[in-house]
Amino acid sequence: MEKSEVRSIYLLAGFLVFAYALPFAVGVWTDSIFYDRQWLADLATVALSGLMQGGVYAMFAVGLTLIFGVMRVINVAHGELVVLGAYLTWVMFNMPEWLGIDVYVDPLLSMVVSLPLAFLLGYGIQKLLLNAVVGGPELTPLLITFGIGISLVNIVEWIFTTDYHTIPYEPDAIHLTASIAVGKNKVISFGMAFLISMSVYIFLKVARLGKAIRATAQNADVAMVCGINIYSIYMITFGLGAALAAAGGTLVSIQFGFNPETGLQYTVVAFAIIILGGRGNFIGALIGALMLGVIENLIAFMVPNGSAMVEIAAYGLMICTLLIRPRGLMGAKEG
Repeated sequence: MEKSEVRSIYLLAGFLVFAYALPFAVGVWTDSIFYDRQWLADLATVALSGLMQGGVYAMFAVGLTLIFGVMRVINVAHGELVVLGAYLTWVMFNMPEWLGIDVYVDPLLSMVVSLPLAFLLGYGIQKLLLNAVVGGPELTPLLITFGIGISLVNIVEWIFTTDYHTIPYEPDAIHLTASIAVGKNKVISFGMAFLISMSVYIFLKVARLGKAIRATAQNADVAMVCGINIYSIYMITFGLGAALAAAGGTLVSIQFGFNPETGLQYTVVAFAIIILGGRGNFIGALIGALMLGVIENLIAFMVPNGSAMVEIAAYGLMICTLLIRPRGLMGAKEG
């Protein structure tokens, strides 16, 4: 291993240690740490909630890293697809009430409708707009997806206004001990995210189509010579990435409020994750997502008015990782 490679690993490791230590340092400075049993229980709860949140982040970040890994397309509309999934869930949840029926549709069941719709939308975007520019300058698909994102924001605002919406779902907590509890909706979201992410991983490893996707990601020219229709693979891949984003939208909608403009937040989160974990690396995206979820929750817990500072975590991780080790924790060496 080259000296520069070893140095970049150590520098990134040192930065991550510093990043995780900083909220504790701020907590000591502001007297937010109390060194008692209850505080330690609260810290365990916060760390566990961060892991659960990171699991959901991982799922929609995997969709983005899949798109980049196969096509080298920088999809800056990914967060808007997450929000679109949240709105589809909200519509399905409230549909019976609007029809005069006194019941609600379980938000998780809405994925039966929202995921195929998102897949078709992604498939169509790739077929109609992006297939012609894949393999060209990276700026071209970036600008196209930027335009798609702006269009989605304006369409959703036109239909639903800019008001925030929430979906009340399983508000109770699960008590692991007398002092440590985690929201039931977080546990359910994490479980669903883990199930979907592992299903995609197994699909890519085992299924014939999944192997074709991985072959196209490794070398599109060789895959084409072997008889793989790479443009069909591109369309399926973008559709799968959009479906994962919509599934992420469902899972974040039962935890947090959302409006049409929250897509930017999730785009930044997804980019921070794939840059930290390594662009195009599935496992790296999972690790990066868990790390980001934990540090966000530590900042909110330790830092006064920390909830307003949470977004800085994603920006900070993304910028510093690009400066220290651009290919992240597990990304392939370029060149």
